Amino acid sequence: MNRVVVTGLGIVSSLALDREGTWSAMLAGQDGLGVLTRLVLPLEPAQVAGQVAMEPGRHQTLCERMALRALDEALDGLRLPGDTDRIGVFQGAGTCGLPVAEAYLEERLAGKHGRAAEPAYQTPSTVTEALVHRLGATGPRSTVMNACSSSLLALGQAWERLAVGDLDLAVAGGAESLCRTTYAGFSCLKAMDPRKCRPFSQDRAGLNLGEGAVQVVLESLDRAKARGAVIYAEVLGYGASMDAHHPTAPHPEGEGAARAMTMALRMGRMDATSIDLISAHGTATPANDGAECLAIRRALGPAADDVSVTSTKSQFGHTLGAAGAFGAAAAILALRDQVATPTLRLENPDSACDLDCTPMHAKARRLRAALVNAFAFGGNNVSLLLSKWSGV
Repeated sequence: MNRVVVTGLGIVSSLALDREGTWSAMLAGQDGLGVLTRLVLPLEPAQVAGQVAMEPGRHQTLCERMALRALDEALDGLRLPGDTDRIGVFQGAGTCGLPVAEAYLEERLAGKHGRAAEPAYQTPSTVTEALVHRLGATGPRSTVMNACSSSLLALGQAWERLAVGDLDLAVAGGAESLCRTTYAGFSCLKAMDPRKCRPFSQDRAGLNLGEGAVQVVLESLDRAKARGAVIYAEVLGYGASMDAHHPTAPHPEGEGAARAMTMALRMGRMDATSIDLISAHGTATPANDGAECLAIRRALGPAADDVSVTSTKSQFGHTLGAAGAFGAAAAILALRDQVATPTLRLENPDSACDLDCTPMHAKARRLRAALVNAFAFGGNNVSLLLSKWSGV
């Protein structure tokens, strides 16, 4: 098996349109949540969302624009392998072209003719194809639609193909933009908080939706070393499981989520005592957070007491198909800089969330390895294992 490392990272978020701007704001305890302006939905009780300061292009959806911007930052002048068959693209997808379809429907309902060609060409793989075109990649590509674990599973797939030697380089991640369909859907489920969300809090009442893009460049260690690349972190493996419990609710004991974490540890041949950070799914819904904390205890045992747990959703909102990639980006930078990002507004922790959930402020500490969790509707659980780059 080849060792796989992260050599590029691009972020477009509601905090900033670049990686380091986003990271600095995260460590400063800022959030990108504000009054909903992207969509006009006056009847919805929740009017808080994480919105990116970008608009769709003339021939690009917002998802495509954000993904390509994140890709350009992740590549940062990188010279791609000459053999394009050895470059893969793996993306998690969510809403994709839904806003285009919604705009077309709105025009038709208003009595206008509309442009049917635009929504007809919007498929779940639209963002993947845009990235492939930019890269000139002819290797394997994958568009994962696994609800909120999509982009983390895409990262796991990319790691797998690099580890077995099929690829020299892969780009993995996800992009998500707000749309009426998902916004109204989560509202109908009563899963959204009209205030800024409060993961792991006793009074948590639901999530806020968000948008953004993360792209990660993964390479075999040998290639990265040969070209003198800056290495952010090492990817050691991942685990994936299913709850077989409920269409939307997590398993109350976190059984499947714990299995995903245990599988990631086993694949990476790492003991639970080496984990110092968990970038949690942490949606701030009443059912999720307690179940996730139970799952962490099941997977790590007594070592869970020494782990820093954090939720990026307190800063970006829930970016759905891109959520796992956002969690991974935060963990990668945390390992690089040896600091855990804060879980904002965690003033009154729930007794069911009896871990160190990094309340309110960033926490400098020794971080050797991290688990990144994404637990989606349908009980689709993914956990990615990362370690600090040791230099050897």
